Amino acid sequence: MDNLIEPNLHPIFVHFVVGLLFTSALALAISAFAPTDTRWRSTLQAAGDWMLGLGILAALGAVIAGFDAYYSVTHDGPSHEAMTTHRNWALPTAAAFLGLGIWRWFKRSERPGALFGLAGLVAAALLTVTAWWGGELVFRHGLGVESLPAATGEGHDHDHGDGGHGHDETAGAESESEHAHDQSSGDQEHAHDGGMSNEHAHASEEGRSPTSAPAHSAPGTPEATALALHAALASQDETQVRSLLSEDVLILESGGAERSLEQYASHHMMSDMTFLSSVSRETLSQTAEIFGDTAWVATETALRGRFNEREIAVKSQESLVMRRAGESWIIEHVHWSNSALQNGLSVEESDRQGFEDEHDHADHDH
Repeated sequence: MDNLIEPNLHPIFVHFVVGLLFTSALALAISAFAPTDTRWRSTLQAAGDWMLGLGILAALGAVIAGFDAYYSVTHDGPSHEAMTTHRNWALPTAAAFLGLGIWRWFKRSERPGALFGLAGLVAAALLTVTAWWGGELVFRHGLGVESLPAATGEGHDHDHGDGGHGHDETAGAESESEHAHDQSSGDQEHAHDGGMSNEHAHASEEGRSPTSAPAHSAPGTPEATALALHAALASQDETQVRSLLSEDVLILESGGAERSLEQYASHHMMSDMTFLSSVSRETLSQTAEIFGDTAWVATETALRGRFNEREIAVKSQESLVMRRAGESWIIEHVHWSNSALQNGLSVEESDRQGFEDEHDHADHDH
Protein backbone atom coordinates (compact mmCIF):
# COMPACT_ATOMS: atom_id res chain seq x y z
CA MET A 1 0.00 0.00 0.00
CA ASP A 2 2.85 2.36 0.85
CA ASN A 3 4.28 1.91 -2.65
CA LEU A 4 0.98 2.92 -4.21
CA ILE A 5 0.42 6.20 -2.40
CA GLU A 6 2.88 7.58 0.13
CA PRO A 7 2.64 7.22 2.97
CA ASN A 8 -0.74 5.44 2.70
CA LEU A 9 -4.38 5.76 1.70
CA HIS A 10 -5.61 7.09 5.03
CA PRO A 11 -5.56 10.82 4.11
CA ILE A 12 -7.66 10.16 1.00
CA PHE A 13 -10.44 8.37 2.88
CA VAL A 14 -10.38 10.84 5.76
CA HIS A 15 -11.39 13.84 3.66
CA PHE A 16 -14.47 12.03 2.34
CA VAL A 17 -15.33 10.90 5.89
CA VAL A 18 -15.22 14.41 7.32
CA GLY A 19 -17.09 16.00 4.43
CA LEU A 20 -19.82 13.38 4.04
CA LEU A 21 -20.51 12.43 7.67
CA PHE A 22 -20.38 15.94 9.10
CA THR A 23 -22.69 17.28 6.39
CA SER A 24 -25.07 14.33 6.70
CA ALA A 25 -25.36 14.88 10.45
CA LEU A 26 -26.26 18.54 9.92
CA ALA A 27 -28.69 17.76 7.10
CA LEU A 28 -30.53 15.08 9.06
CA ALA A 29 -30.61 17.22 12.20
CA ILE A 30 -32.14 20.12 10.28
CA SER A 31 -34.60 17.72 8.69
CA ALA A 32 -35.53 16.38 12.14
CA PHE A 33 -36.24 19.81 13.63
CA ALA A 34 -37.62 21.59 10.55
CA PRO A 35 -41.40 22.22 10.37
CA THR A 36 -43.28 19.39 8.68
CA ASP A 37 -44.64 21.60 5.93
CA THR A 38 -41.19 22.86 4.88
CA ARG A 39 -40.86 22.03 1.18
CA TRP A 40 -37.14 21.29 1.21
CA ARG A 41 -37.24 19.06 4.32
CA SER A 42 -37.77 15.80 2.41
CA THR A 43 -35.01 16.71 -0.07
CA LEU A 44 -32.60 17.42 2.78
CA GLN A 45 -33.58 14.14 4.43
CA ALA A 46 -32.84 12.12 1.30
CA ALA A 47 -29.52 13.89 0.79
CA GLY A 48 -28.56 13.28 4.42
CA ASP A 49 -29.37 9.57 4.15
CA TRP A 50 -27.22 9.17 1.03
CA MET A 51 -24.30 11.09 2.51
CA LEU A 52 -24.53 9.05 5.71
CA GLY A 53 -24.30 5.78 3.81
CA LEU A 54 -21.41 6.91 1.61
CA GLY A 55 -19.61 8.43 4.59
CA ILE A 56 -19.82 5.17 6.52
CA LEU A 57 -18.21 3.32 3.60
CA ALA A 58 -15.42 5.92 3.51
CA ALA A 59 -15.03 5.60 7.30
CA LEU A 60 -14.46 1.85 7.01
CA GLY A 61 -11.69 2.51 4.49
CA ALA A 62 -10.23 5.22 6.73
CA VAL A 63 -10.13 2.86 9.73
CA ILE A 64 -8.36 0.11 7.77
CA ALA A 65 -5.85 2.54 6.23
CA GLY A 66 -5.46 4.23 9.60
CA PHE A 67 -4.27 1.07 11.28
CA ASP A 68 -1.82 0.56 8.41
CA ALA A 69 -0.47 4.06 9.08
CA TYR A 70 -0.36 3.47 12.85
CA TYR A 71 2.03 0.55 12.40
CA SER A 72 4.08 1.82 9.46
CA VAL A 73 4.66 5.59 9.67
CA THR A 74 7.88 6.66 11.35
CA HIS A 75 7.13 8.46 14.60
CA ASP A 76 8.50 9.35 18.01
CA GLY A 77 7.18 9.28 21.58
CA PRO A 78 5.04 12.42 21.58
CA SER A 79 3.64 11.68 18.12
CA HIS A 80 2.96 8.07 19.15
CA GLU A 81 0.84 9.36 22.01
CA ALA A 82 -0.97 11.71 19.63
CA MET A 83 -1.58 8.86 17.17
CA THR A 84 -2.99 6.72 19.95
CA THR A 85 -5.29 9.54 21.06
CA HIS A 86 -6.44 10.04 17.46
CA ARG A 87 -7.17 6.32 17.16
CA ASN A 88 -9.05 6.27 20.47
CA TRP A 89 -11.34 9.07 19.25
CA ALA A 90 -11.69 7.68 15.71
CA LEU A 91 -12.94 4.20 16.64
CA PRO A 92 -15.92 5.28 18.81
CA THR A 93 -16.73 8.02 16.27
CA ALA A 94 -16.88 5.46 13.46
CA ALA A 95 -18.98 3.18 15.66
CA ALA A 96 -21.37 6.06 16.42
CA PHE A 97 -21.96 6.82 12.76
CA LEU A 98 -22.30 3.12 11.96
CA GLY A 99 -25.01 2.94 14.61
CA LEU A 100 -26.73 5.99 13.10
CA GLY A 101 -26.55 4.36 9.68
CA ILE A 102 -28.20 1.16 10.94
CA TRP A 103 -30.84 3.26 12.71
CA ARG A 104 -31.66 5.17 9.54
CA TRP A 105 -31.74 2.00 7.46
CA PHE A 106 -34.59 0.59 9.52
CA LYS A 107 -36.32 3.99 9.70
CA ARG A 108 -35.47 5.17 6.18
CA SER A 109 -39.11 5.67 5.19
CA GLU A 110 -39.70 7.92 8.21
CA ARG A 111 -38.62 11.41 9.06
CA PRO A 112 -35.64 11.55 11.49
CA GLY A 113 -36.83 12.17 15.01
CA ALA A 114 -35.50 14.70 17.48
CA LEU A 115 -33.51 12.00 19.32
CA PHE A 116 -31.82 10.98 16.07
CA GLY A 117 -31.07 14.60 15.27
CA LEU A 118 -29.38 15.11 18.64
CA ALA A 119 -27.43 11.85 18.31
CA GLY A 120 -26.21 12.98 14.90
CA LEU A 121 -24.96 16.29 16.31
CA VAL A 122 -23.10 14.45 19.09
CA ALA A 123 -21.48 12.19 16.49
CA ALA A 124 -20.51 15.28 14.47
CA ALA A 125 -18.85 16.72 17.58
CA LEU A 126 -16.89 13.49 18.04
CA LEU A 127 -15.86 13.67 14.39
CA THR A 128 -14.62 17.23 14.89
CA VAL A 129 -12.38 16.21 17.79
CA THR A 130 -11.08 13.21 15.86
CA ALA A 131 -10.27 15.41 12.85
CA TRP A 132 -8.49 17.91 15.10
CA TRP A 133 -6.20 15.19 16.45
CA GLY A 134 -5.56 14.02 12.90
CA GLY A 135 -4.47 17.53 12.02
CA GLU A 136 -2.14 17.55 15.04
CA LEU A 137 -0.37 14.48 13.65
CA VAL A 138 0.41 16.22 10.37
CA PHE A 139 0.83 19.89 11.22
CA ARG A 140 2.41 19.61 14.67
CA HIS A 141 4.23 16.27 14.55
CA GLY A 142 4.82 16.12 10.79
CA LEU A 143 3.90 12.45 10.40
CA GLY A 144 4.04 11.26 6.81
CA VAL A 145 5.40 14.62 5.61
CA GLU A 146 8.65 13.64 3.94
CA SER A 147 9.67 17.22 3.17
CA LEU A 148 10.22 18.08 6.84
CA PRO A 149 13.87 18.89 7.65
CA ALA A 150 15.65 15.93 9.14
CA ALA A 151 16.45 18.00 12.21
CA THR A 152 12.83 17.85 13.32
CA GLY A 153 13.01 14.08 13.62
CA GLU A 154 9.40 13.29 14.38
CA GLY A 155 9.92 9.87 14.74
CA HIS A 156 9.44 7.51 20.65
CA ASP A 157 11.78 9.75 22.54
CA HIS A 158 8.92 6.85 20.07
CA ASP A 159 12.49 10.09 20.63
CA HIS A 160 9.92 8.78 18.55
CA GLY A 161 9.68 14.21 16.46
CA ASP A 162 9.51 16.08 19.47
CA GLY A 163 11.85 13.74 21.01
CA GLY A 164 11.92 10.11 20.20
CA HIS A 165 10.06 6.19 21.91
CA GLY A 166 10.60 6.53 25.54
CA HIS A 167 10.07 10.02 26.54
CA ASP A 168 9.01 11.71 29.51
CA GLU A 169 10.33 15.11 29.96
CA THR A 170 12.60 15.03 32.99
CA ALA A 171 15.05 17.85 33.63
CA GLY A 172 13.81 19.57 30.53
CA ALA A 173 15.08 16.87 28.26
CA GLU A 174 13.76 13.41 28.76
CA SER A 175 10.79 13.82 26.51
CA GLU A 176 13.12 13.78 23.57
CA SER A 177 15.68 11.49 24.99
CA GLU A 178 13.86 8.49 26.31
CA HIS A 179 14.88 7.11 23.01
CA ALA A 180 18.19 8.67 23.49
CA HIS A 181 19.54 5.29 24.19
CA ASP A 182 22.77 6.01 25.93
CA GLN A 183 24.54 6.09 22.65
CA SER A 184 27.95 6.41 24.13
CA SER A 185 29.61 6.38 20.77
CA GLY A 186 32.82 8.17 20.85
CA ASP A 187 33.49 9.33 24.28
CA GLN A 188 34.29 6.01 25.81
CA GLU A 189 37.98 6.79 25.86
CA HIS A 190 37.03 9.15 28.72
CA ALA A 191 34.79 6.68 30.51
CA HIS A 192 36.77 6.84 33.73
CA ASP A 193 38.25 10.31 33.90
CA GLY A 194 34.90 12.12 34.22
CA GLY A 195 35.84 14.89 31.77
CA MET A 196 35.27 15.65 28.12
CA SER A 197 38.16 15.73 25.66
CA ASN A 198 38.75 18.52 23.18
CA GLU A 199 37.15 16.36 20.54
CA HIS A 200 34.08 15.88 22.70
CA ALA A 201 33.85 19.59 23.45
CA HIS A 202 34.16 20.38 19.77
CA ALA A 203 31.38 17.93 19.00
CA SER A 204 29.19 19.61 21.62
CA GLU A 205 29.67 22.99 19.97
CA GLU A 206 28.55 21.62 16.63
CA GLY A 207 25.63 19.68 18.12
CA ARG A 208 27.03 16.36 16.92
CA SER A 209 28.41 13.31 18.67
CA PRO A 210 32.09 12.36 18.49
CA THR A 211 32.71 8.97 16.94
CA SER A 212 36.30 8.12 17.85
CA ALA A 213 36.63 4.66 19.38
CA PRO A 214 38.01 4.11 22.88
CA ALA A 215 41.36 2.39 23.06
CA HIS A 216 40.01 -0.64 24.96
CA SER A 217 37.30 -1.39 22.37
CA ALA A 218 39.37 -3.67 20.18
CA PRO A 219 37.76 -4.86 16.92
CA GLY A 220 35.62 -7.94 17.38
CA THR A 221 34.84 -7.35 21.06
CA PRO A 222 31.36 -6.82 22.52
CA GLU A 223 32.43 -3.30 23.55
CA ALA A 224 33.36 -2.53 19.95
CA THR A 225 29.93 -3.76 18.82
CA ALA A 226 28.22 -1.49 21.35
CA LEU A 227 30.32 1.43 20.13
CA ALA A 228 29.51 0.60 16.51
CA LEU A 229 25.78 0.67 17.28
CA HIS A 230 26.11 4.08 18.93
CA ALA A 231 28.14 5.47 16.05
CA ALA A 232 25.74 4.09 13.43
CA LEU A 233 22.71 5.64 15.14
CA ALA A 234 24.47 8.99 15.63
CA SER A 235 25.59 9.07 11.97
CA GLN A 236 22.10 7.97 10.83
CA ASP A 237 23.53 4.92 9.05
CA GLU A 238 20.50 2.62 8.86
CA THR A 239 22.38 -0.07 6.91
CA GLN A 240 25.00 -0.34 9.64
CA VAL A 241 22.36 -0.40 12.38
CA ARG A 242 20.57 -3.24 10.62
CA SER A 243 23.83 -5.21 10.31
CA LEU A 244 24.38 -5.04 14.08
CA LEU A 245 20.88 -6.00 15.25
CA SER A 246 19.31 -9.44 15.07
CA GLU A 247 16.15 -9.79 12.97
CA ASP A 248 14.25 -10.80 16.10
CA VAL A 249 15.93 -8.27 18.38
CA LEU A 250 13.95 -7.29 21.50
CA ILE A 251 14.23 -3.59 22.36
CA LEU A 252 12.83 -2.38 25.69
CA GLU A 253 12.58 1.30 26.57
CA SER A 254 10.31 3.67 28.42
CA GLY A 255 7.87 0.93 29.31
CA GLY A 256 7.46 -0.11 25.66
CA ALA A 257 8.80 -2.99 23.60
CA GLU A 258 9.72 -3.52 19.96
CA ARG A 259 10.05 -7.18 19.14
CA SER A 260 11.83 -7.20 15.80
CA LEU A 261 14.27 -5.20 13.72
CA GLU A 262 11.53 -4.25 11.27
CA GLN A 263 9.28 -3.01 14.06
CA TYR A 264 12.10 -0.86 15.43
CA ALA A 265 12.96 0.45 11.96
CA SER A 266 9.35 1.47 11.30
CA HIS A 267 8.81 3.11 14.69
CA HIS A 268 11.71 4.62 16.58
CA MET A 269 14.91 4.07 14.66
CA MET A 270 14.75 7.31 12.66
CA SER A 271 13.80 9.43 15.66
CA ASP A 272 16.61 7.89 17.70
CA MET A 273 19.05 8.69 14.92
CA THR A 274 17.86 12.28 14.71
CA PHE A 275 18.13 12.79 18.45
CA LEU A 276 21.53 11.17 18.86
CA SER A 277 23.01 13.11 15.95
CA SER A 278 22.09 16.32 17.79
CA VAL A 279 23.68 15.70 21.19
CA SER A 280 27.15 14.99 22.53
CA ARG A 281 27.90 11.88 24.56
CA GLU A 282 30.33 11.09 27.35
CA THR A 283 30.76 7.54 28.57
CA LEU A 284 30.61 7.42 32.36
CA SER A 285 31.14 3.69 32.82
CA GLN A 286 31.08 0.46 30.87
CA THR A 287 31.13 -3.19 31.93
CA ALA A 288 31.22 -6.25 29.70
CA GLU A 289 31.30 -10.02 30.20
CA ILE A 290 31.59 -12.95 27.78
CA PHE A 291 30.09 -16.37 28.49
CA GLY A 292 30.97 -18.68 25.63
CA ASP A 293 29.01 -17.48 22.62
CA THR A 294 26.98 -14.97 24.65
CA ALA A 295 28.05 -11.56 25.95
CA TRP A 296 26.54 -8.55 27.67
CA VAL A 297 27.62 -4.92 27.76
CA ALA A 298 26.30 -2.35 30.27
CA THR A 299 27.03 1.33 29.58
CA GLU A 300 26.18 4.59 31.33
CA THR A 301 26.41 7.71 29.20
CA ALA A 302 25.89 11.44 29.75
CA LEU A 303 23.95 13.09 26.91
CA ARG A 304 24.11 16.84 26.54
CA GLY A 305 23.09 19.32 23.90
CA ARG A 306 20.10 21.10 22.44
CA PHE A 307 17.31 19.32 20.58
CA ASN A 308 13.99 20.72 19.31
CA GLU A 309 14.62 23.99 21.15
CA ARG A 310 15.24 22.17 24.44
CA GLU A 311 18.34 21.76 26.53
CA ILE A 312 19.24 18.09 26.96
CA ALA A 313 21.04 16.85 30.09
CA VAL A 314 20.34 13.20 30.85
CA LYS A 315 22.15 10.08 31.95
CA SER A 316 21.33 7.12 29.74
CA GLN A 317 21.66 3.49 30.83
CA GLU A 318 22.05 0.79 28.21
CA SER A 319 22.20 -3.00 28.48
CA LEU A 320 23.03 -5.09 25.41
CA VAL A 321 22.93 -8.88 25.12
CA MET A 322 24.79 -10.34 22.13
CA ARG A 323 25.53 -13.67 20.51
CA ARG A 324 28.69 -14.57 18.68
CA ALA A 325 28.50 -14.61 14.87
CA GLY A 326 31.84 -15.79 13.52
CA GLU A 327 34.39 -13.10 14.33
CA SER A 328 31.77 -10.53 15.33
CA TRP A 329 28.77 -10.12 17.63
CA ILE A 330 25.05 -9.68 16.86
CA ILE A 331 22.84 -7.75 19.30
CA GLU A 332 19.76 -9.72 20.34
CA HIS A 333 18.45 -7.67 23.27
CA VAL A 334 18.56 -3.94 24.05
CA HIS A 335 17.34 -2.14 27.17
CA TRP A 336 17.46 1.67 27.31
CA SER A 337 16.45 3.98 30.15
CA ASN A 338 17.21 7.58 31.15
CA SER A 339 17.46 9.73 34.25
CA ALA A 340 18.23 13.39 34.74
CA LEU A 341 21.79 14.52 35.28
CA GLN A 342 22.25 16.33 38.59
CA ASN A 343 22.29 20.01 37.66
CA GLY A 344 23.41 18.98 34.22
CA LEU A 345 26.39 17.10 35.66
CA SER A 346 27.09 13.41 35.80
CA VAL A 347 27.18 11.77 39.22
CA GLU A 348 30.99 11.72 39.11
CA GLU A 349 31.16 15.39 38.14
CA SER A 350 28.58 16.31 40.77
CA ASP A 351 30.56 14.51 43.47
CA ARG A 352 33.76 16.19 42.33
CA GLN A 353 32.07 19.60 42.34
CA GLY A 354 30.77 18.97 45.87
CA PHE A 355 34.27 18.07 47.06
CA GLU A 356 35.73 21.20 45.51
CA ASP A 357 33.03 23.36 47.10
CA GLU A 358 33.73 21.86 50.52
CA HIS A 359 37.44 22.41 50.01
CA ASP A 360 36.85 26.06 49.09
CA HIS A 361 34.71 26.57 52.19
CA ALA A 362 37.41 25.02 54.37
CA ASP A 363 40.04 27.36 52.94
CA HIS A 364 37.73 30.31 53.49
CA ASP A 365 37.17 29.31 57.14
CA HIS A 366 40.90 29.27 57.65
